[in-house]
This record gives sequence, structure tokens and C-alpha cells, in this order.
Amino acid sequence: MMDYIVMDLEWNQNPYGKSNYYPDLPFEIIEIGAVRVSEDREILDSYQQVIRPRVYKKLHYKIREITHFTEEELKEGKDFKRAIIEFLDWCGDDYMFCTWGSMDLTELQKNMKHYRLERVLDFPLFFVDLQKMFSLRYDDGHMKRTLTSAVEYLKIDEDHEFHRALSDAYYTARVMQTMDFDKYKNRLSIDTFYSPRIKEEEIFVRFDEYTKLVTREFLSKEEMFEDKDVSDMKCNKCGKYLKKELDWFSDCGKTYYCLGKCAVHGYVRGKIKIKKVEDDSFFAIKIMKSTDEEGAKSIYDKQESIREKRRERRQRSLDKEIVIDELWDENEDENEDDD
Repeated sequence: MMDYIVMDLEWNQNPYGKSNYYPDLPFEIIEIGAVRVSEDREILDSYQQVIRPRVYKKLHYKIREITHFTEEELKEGKDFKRAIIEFLDWCGDDYMFCTWGSMDLTELQKNMKHYRLERVLDFPLFFVDLQKMFSLRYDDGHMKRTLTSAVEYLKIDEDHEFHRALSDAYYTARVMQTMDFDKYKNRLSIDTFYSPRIKEEEIFVRFDEYTKLVTREFLSKEEMFEDKDVSDMKCNKCGKYLKKELDWFSDCGKTYYCLGKCAVHGYVRGKIKIKKVEDDSFFAIKIMKSTDEEGAKSIYDKQESIREKRRERRQRSLDKEIVIDELWDENEDENEDDD
């Protein structure tokens, strides 16, 4: 049976201002905490390790205030590489990460990459984003509550201090136990810190209400839309081609939208988000999702809003040109008077 590894991290950040800043490592991990939870949500075991920082050795004052770490405590911590190897060995062979939000996995992999432990975790890396599941269950699906707020909402006993890795992992596991997790446990998230490198590595997943495609890297938008898997508009339920209501259009080149209609399943809205990679390339995340009349209208409204903003920009540009021309004419008249 598979276990859930409910993980939380604490990290330090650059305390030196603009000097001694490492762009590839904005946050350096200083503690790992994790709780092992069985498929029937029983807490089985725990892991905790303080990590000795090598990049930002001085604690940022905000981190000290929140976590109550001391630099003396950190000096006694374990080397990052050794801690990660020990932690992954503790995780075992058959597990899935569960986190509050997606940032912990991103920062874990940034730290691993900094220490040349690249692509050690599974690919593709599916995980449980309990913050997202909580929002789907109790809020609007978009609101992102803090872990503290969720614990208070569910009236979970606060018998540990927040903002230490093991305590926060424990509270995340308690939220998992308290909410109706079984209803949402299949709504898995996909970590995209590492994007697919070739076509065969692309990730396609079909969920109840939407499909998700994570593409390989492209060098241009033209190349991206030449790929039929990206540009085609298909029903997320049956996979058949949609009748196009609105072809792909963009707000600012980073997000694209479309709207189609399936003869059987009704309206489907599409969204493509462009994600930059470190070099000049990018990959795309495409979602096709069932919607209703109101959702379809929102796509029409979005297109009209984008068009209106473009009209306003063109008009401002035109007005500016007119003012410049008028100033030019006035200067010419003044020069003629001087003659």
C-alpha cells in the first residue's frame, strides 16, 4: 500500500541585502519535517532534521522571529546532501508527497539542484496539494488559506507551535484526517519544476472536470501552436473535436484562452499558460475544462475586455502622436516668426 509523506520545510533567506545573493537559491532549507500517513489516513511515523546552512549562514531577522531558530542551533544541523539522502531513504519506495501549497516541493528541488542532486525525484512528480483541496471543499477553489487558518476553521486542537517543520507537517496531516479527503484525493497536482524535455515525456492527465497537458519546451509561440496537441480544441470528457466558439486568443502573450462546444457535453473552456525556462525557451500548461453558460459568457467578456484595453492603448498612442504633431507645428510657426 502507498503512504502519503506529509512534508513541510523551513528555510532562511538572504540577510545581507543585495550583496551575497544567490539567484538560483532565494531560500535555503534549514529544516525538514514530515509525517508518514497511511492510505486510510493513520499517522504512522515522523521525520525531523535541522540542516546546517552553507549559503545564508546568518538568520534573516524575520525567519528568526517566525521560527525561533538560533544560529547556534543551525550550526549543529546536518549537511543538506546527507539530510536529503536520509530523508528520501526514510520515505521508502511507494509514497506520494502531500504539502500545504506547491512551494515546498519547488524550493526542495531548487536546493537539490544547487547541490547537484538534479532529477532525483520521480518524473512526472504527482503530489497532493492539500491547500488546493481544502479550497475546493470549503472555499471557492481559488482562495488560498494559511495552514493556521485551516486548522482554526476545522477546530483542530492546537497542541504544537506553528512554523516549525514537523509541527506544520503534523497539522497538515490533521487537516487531511479531518476533512472529507476521499472526495478530493484524486485531484492530484503535477509539479512542473522540471518540464518535459522531449515529446515522449509530455504529461497528459484526464480528471473528472478537466484535462491537463504539460508540454515539452518550445522556442517560439508559432512553434507551440504548430503542435496539434496544443492547438486542437477537444472535449475534456469524450476527447472529440469541439465546435469552435472562440479560437485561441491572448491577454498579454503569457496566457491564452478559447471556448468550444461539444455536441454531447456542452461548453468547454480552454486555457494555456506559458512558463519560462531558465534559457530563452518555455513550456506550456494547457487545461480544457467543462463549463456552463455563465462560464462561456465569462470567456466572451474576457475577450471583449482585452479588445477594449487594446483600443484604449491605441487611442492613447494616437493622442500622443497628435500632441507631438501639434507641438511640432507650433515650433515651425515660431521659427517662421523668427525669420
